[in-house]
Amino acid sequence: MEIKVAYLITAYHDYEHLKKLILALNDINIYFFIHIDKKSLIPTNLDEFKNIKFIKRHKVWWAGWSHQKAILNLMAEAIKGNFDYYSLISGSDYPIRKNDFLYSLLNEGGEFISIKEGFPAEFKKKWITNFYFDLFYRRKPNKPIWIKILLRLEKKISFYFPKKKYPFERIFFGPTWWILTHATVQYILDFLEANPKYERFFKNSFCSEEILIPTIIGNSNIKNLKGNLTYVDWAVAPGPAFVSEKHLPIFENYIVNNEYGDNCAFFARKFKNESSEILQYIDNNLRI
Repeated sequence: MEIKVAYLITAYHDYEHLKKLILALNDINIYFFIHIDKKSLIPTNLDEFKNIKFIKRHKVWWAGWSHQKAILNLMAEAIKGNFDYYSLISGSDYPIRKNDFLYSLLNEGGEFISIKEGFPAEFKKKWITNFYFDLFYRRKPNKPIWIKILLRLEKKISFYFPKKKYPFERIFFGPTWWILTHATVQYILDFLEANPKYERFFKNSFCSEEILIPTIIGNSNIKNLKGNLTYVDWAVAPGPAFVSEKHLPIFENYIVNNEYGDNCAFFARKFKNESSEILQYIDNNLRI
């Protein structure tokens, strides 16, 4: 059975790697929908591909609602094509297995997303109860005074006006990246349209892409959740770590666990333009 897959990609730099990612995944019945951060230049090295659509852009800030909004816009655009599966990845990912490995998993059916009920850690509860601006890059080392002022304002708003009333029965967390069926993506989009209070609640939350969709699915009747298919190394701070030669022995194993340990990985992240030798090794030794 031929599987129609739409890859939903959020990207903002390292366009040489982005092209290699698309070349690795490109196949019949494959289409790419790409959101490029409006703060970045549009890539000029992808003109040869006829199965790419760049969607309308907006500025994306790390851990802000703006990233979740880019994801939802990708879903809304791709759903028009009536694909079998929709795979959310970043422009820094790369497959560590041949494409047939993925197709065989998708042919078995299921939703490839990892979710767990509750807060993974107490400090992550503040991701939804506290107030966060979506206006700047939070990891900036030498922050200008205007960012410092907004950060102090966030704390005051969170202290005096914490969000206590949730629009959901139970909270679920999970990694950002997933591969979902057409029916599930349509359910998520329909649910958000019918329940605008969800977007209002999460607009000023932190890392909503790790909470919103997992919570919608966790509170639904959607079953057959099989775990996501992306390997990420969180052993460094701030993470995730860039893939290096030390990761290659891990990728050579028959089973490469995803970050939740509930499925084997097809993708790894994250790579950059300078990862050419590592990608060559993966292509020559793992994707054959």
